[in-house]
Amino acid sequence: MREFLAQARGEVKADLVFKNGLVADVFNGELVETSVAVAGGIILGCGDYQGEMEIDLAGQILAPGFIDGHCHVESGMVGVGEFARRVVALGTTTVCADPHEIANVAGLSGVEWLLEEGRKYPWNFYLMLPSCVPASPWETAGAVLSAGDLAKLADKPGVHGLGEVMNYVGVIQGEADLWDKLKLMRDKFIDGHAPGLGGKDLNTYLLGGIRADHEITTEAEAREKVSSGMYVMIREGSAARNLAALLPAINKRNISRFLFATDDRDPGDLLEQGHINYIVQRACELGLAPVDAIRLATINSAQCLGLERVGAIAPGYRADLIVLGDREQLFVTTVYKDGKLVAKDGEALFKPDEGPVPVPVGKSVRIAPVREEDFYLPAGEQYRVIELLPGEIVTREGRAGAQAVADLTKHNLARLAVVERHHASGRIGLGLLRGLGLQRGAIATSVAHDSHHIIVAGIEPADMATAVAAVAAQDGGLVAVAAGEVLAELPLTLGGLMSTASMEQVAERLHQVERAVQELGVRLKSPYMALSFLALPVIPALKLTDRGLFDSKNFQPVNLTM
Repeated sequence: MREFLAQARGEVKADLVFKNGLVADVFNGELVETSVAVAGGIILGCGDYQGEMEIDLAGQILAPGFIDGHCHVESGMVGVGEFARRVVALGTTTVCADPHEIANVAGLSGVEWLLEEGRKYPWNFYLMLPSCVPASPWETAGAVLSAGDLAKLADKPGVHGLGEVMNYVGVIQGEADLWDKLKLMRDKFIDGHAPGLGGKDLNTYLLGGIRADHEITTEAEAREKVSSGMYVMIREGSAARNLAALLPAINKRNISRFLFATDDRDPGDLLEQGHINYIVQRACELGLAPVDAIRLATINSAQCLGLERVGAIAPGYRADLIVLGDREQLFVTTVYKDGKLVAKDGEALFKPDEGPVPVPVGKSVRIAPVREEDFYLPAGEQYRVIELLPGEIVTREGRAGAQAVADLTKHNLARLAVVERHHASGRIGLGLLRGLGLQRGAIATSVAHDSHHIIVAGIEPADMATAVAAVAAQDGGLVAVAAGEVLAELPLTLGGLMSTASMEQVAERLHQVERAVQELGVRLKSPYMALSFLALPVIPALKLTDRGLFDSKNFQPVNLTM
């Protein structure tokens, strides 16, 4: 940086100066009327500077680029470049991406593919090595990544730490391979995932070096985890939206311990609402001061994640800057990465690479033939039922009698099945679901966290078989079926998780499928996202894998009938 000293002293003009704006001082928590000088992609400082190029902000806010503390690129259902094109245009210049979705499908080669793709674009792309592939031993794995496997990538450029440690029971009980992963990454950032964990169990979990959690749903849980030294990632995704519940936990003394994360946002929400910019705007609507919302989206994230020279407008920091066009609404007008304009008026000024489906993530759906009778439920007097909770990915365990099962729609029930799709084993787990609202037909998807088998909900077994076969025929994706016919579909040929099409095209196809689902009686927002989390056995309370029902509170398989 020695070559920029004269510009920093103001003796010669800076390369670039932003003038006549309000600069977000995220350290003091205030907006300051000043100019900002930039050279060589680095912020020289704030003050009375002149520039070779000057940008008149006309009273707008200049803020650091937004940071997403925890996200799964795969949930955008598009390629990495297409995802970058959208979120950078919305002001997100840094992401911490956890690739455990593609890792559960394609293993280490999938992780390497996502890392290579992420480093092509004008953003700061940090990859967290997936800690739990598979998420649990109670499902059939598409891949298995040991500590030795992760060690092969641990020192690669762009690898920042260990992704969300979902197997909190394994941490608490001292499982050797999991602790080997914690030891491997002990000098890097280790992300958490421990819904509802508290007391001595939380204390034990934190001995693994875990620093943050995005699975927090209540104010009391947030306060306990902050008190225990954790950072709280306030998640506002598509399936789980925790912002309104967690904002009351923030006060002037603990505000530095909170940050924003999207976790999972689908293409419809990314286009219609936004990314971190949407969470910032929504937080302001809920009463958080605008400058505090900016702090949660920038410096708090950087300090939590241990990211250097990002998250603030200060000397020596990277010139990752966004211009916010309104003091109240904070909408993003322009985005600069390392001092270069990369997006304007909601449109990125770069294009994603185009090419054929890469070998590591192509042709990933392999199932045994399915038949109608595969989806018949066993006889019984009482059944366990997975109950959906709107706006949450946690579920409740319920009960249903034989009479209710005989008349599913009258009791807001549907059949549920998870079909193993990695090894064509023919293994199918069966369950019951309450709260979906399905009146006829079936819906199915190959996006089923985290092992990503095919999950299908339906009324008639024949429609469920048709839906599963349709997902397999297009090498992954979403389908809606009624009376034996496919009503709408969205192919996802990248690992059965993502499409090679543009986000706009994917969003339109997603809307078509969701409209078809509405015609089948479902009124949930993001029904496929809600469906996808019903197969995740590390989220309470009752979930379904290809091996059957799983009690996620007590970490043990349970029978469908009682």
